[in-house]
Amino acid sequence: MTTPAFGGPPRLVGAREIGERLVVSRQRIQQLADRADFPEPFQELRMGRVWWATDVEAWIRWWRSGTRSAYQPPTVNDEETFRRLAERIADTLGERGVAFVEDEQIPMLSGLVRLLISASGISRCDGRAW
Repeated sequence: MTTPAFGGPPRLVGAREIGERLVVSRQRIQQLADRADFPEPFQELRMGRVWWATDVEAWIRWWRSGTRSAYQPPTVNDEETFRRLAERIADTLGERGVAFVEDEQIPMLSGLVRLLISASGISRCDGRAW
């Protein structure tokens, strides 16, 4: 997750946060969110849709690149899975005031998470070992 872009460690963002990030109105964000190439929302709440910040950041990078071919969300591989998990752990620690994990420390935390999961015998949803 590119935390500094959203000014803190949020994991989920709504139209207001995305609008502030892009300097556009919430209404414009709703228009963009209705596009087929915009990331799928994580959930729809009474207050509106919310997205994973990492998905929105990837879309923003694509949008600003000027590439107008169809947006393809990043393919999730094992490395990306563990990195995202490590980022969520770091976000939670920061939100609770327990610890602050620097961006440079995320790869190490990701490796530790991988080691812990592998050693514990937790299997993937498809039944394969990590």
